[in-house]
Amino acid sequence: MEYRDLGKTGIRVSCIGLGCYPISGMAGGTNWSGINDNESIKTIKHAQTLGINLLDTAEGYGDGHSERIIGKSIRENRTEYVIATKLAAKPKVPGKNLESHIKKSCEGSLARLKTDYIDIYQLHSEPNYGDMPIIVDTLQVLVDEGKIRVFGISTYETEVIQALIKLGNLSIAQIGYSLLNPVGLKGLNFALENKLGTLIRVPLAQGALTGKYFKSLEELSNVDRRYQRFNTPRISASLKKLEELTFLSETPGRTLVQAALRFVLDTPGVTSVIAGAKDRTQLEENAGAAYVRSLTEAEKQKALKIGKEANWPLPPYTKWT
Repeated sequence: MEYRDLGKTGIRVSCIGLGCYPISGMAGGTNWSGINDNESIKTIKHAQTLGINLLDTAEGYGDGHSERIIGKSIRENRTEYVIATKLAAKPKVPGKNLESHIKKSCEGSLARLKTDYIDIYQLHSEPNYGDMPIIVDTLQVLVDEGKIRVFGISTYETEVIQALIKLGNLSIAQIGYSLLNPVGLKGLNFALENKLGTLIRVPLAQGALTGKYFKSLEELSNVDRRYQRFNTPRISASLKKLEELTFLSETPGRTLVQAALRFVLDTPGVTSVIAGAKDRTQLEENAGAAYVRSLTEAEKQKALKIGKEANWPLPPYTKWT
């Protein structure tokens, strides 16, 4: 497994990480079907044998269920993993004290993860600009107390990253980027210029780039979040076009999933790709992306052209900055 420096933090992470949103299962209305907690625990433990040390989760994933599963999985070898989790940038209750909200969120994650420190603590959305000073100051207090090692933000808005950096030691940016989503390129360029570590979310476009749903959604439960999103005429048309991407799997020893992840890994500014996996088989395929042949320039251009023509709709929270 290849390991990369996470910006200037001194933390080294596997270039392939494990995105732990799917292991939320159906908890808290998350609606990832086909998830088994015992298999999730085995998958997290198997990550270590594959050389994957990065786990990315959030307090909001399954109302804390994802964090709890991680906590059960890493108790015996906590130091072998780099744990990244997230908190809401704004309290659910308007007017609640921000400092107490952040500290309470951190204590909750620590308890669920069964650890006394979090490696990477991230804002899960963009805060109000007026709240940024107290947020950064409070996160720095958590660093000073040893409860978190570094902090960052998950966002598409480069301007938000810029504003936070001016206030303190923000060192991580989690950015959405894939063959179907070029929006994150501006953020990746900024991260590269400013030596920020980056974690890349939705690199497989919530499963669209796995190839499993090009022809049918039959294997998805009708309550699954992907079924709810994919079961529209526009998405059906996009998936039909995306079937042309199967040419990427014609290279011996490289699957479509691995080609899509390799594309992201080879993009300047990328530190680690956090692809979700619901079982050990999927995790092994993801891990294999670290070893397969890179896409040629001709393959990249053809794939990007197909992606553009497919007109895949980006998530509604995506902002083009």
